[in-house]
Amino acid sequence: MYSKIKGVIASDLDYHLPLIGHPKYLGLIPNPINTAEIGFLKISELEKIVIFHGINRTNYIKKGNRFFDAALEIIRSKYAEKVEIVIAEDMPYSDYIHAYDKAHIVLDQVYAYDQGYNALEAMAKGKVVFTGAETEWLEHYDLTEDTVAINAIPDAEAIASKLEWLLLHPEQILRISQNARAFIEKEHDHLKVANQYLDTWK
Repeated sequence: MYSKIKGVIASDLDYHLPLIGHPKYLGLIPNPINTAEIGFLKISELEKIVIFHGINRTNYIKKGNRFFDAALEIIRSKYAEKVEIVIAEDMPYSDYIHAYDKAHIVLDQVYAYDQGYNALEAMAKGKVVFTGAETEWLEHYDLTEDTVAINAIPDAEAIASKLEWLLLHPEQILRISQNARAFIEKEHDHLKVANQYLDTWK
């Protein structure tokens, strides 16, 4: 395929990093999100924090779900009165994207530098998403750690510690929620992304 193309574009950091230096690499253009169709869900109540963990059993190991499960057990044992934990398994996509609407926090995946579509759409709704948000991603978008998304690493205690921080400082949930939506509008809006493709094509 590479012998037939004029160039290749990466859609997130996980594809960008291995392509750096390739003679046909044209750069990163972020995944597009239709921000007109995905509304921001303003948080109105933080008395009980809702944590959503969507599991696809086929990808359970690949997405690092065991670390989320272990972290949730830690949180459940310490803060049962403060949290509502919702676990949904093997849901059709059309149901999944609405299942976490009432959640404040969404647990997405562990093994990533950047966010995939599930995380991006949750961020567009204003959710605090535990996902790929590595140093390379922070540097690329000139962001500060824990301001737009939470980097989920393969360490259950570290994930639990970040969840605990949010439970004890709910004002951070509000701040990250607003920042997440603003980030999607700035970097992932589908019309802006389309124009980047047109510019690259020209």
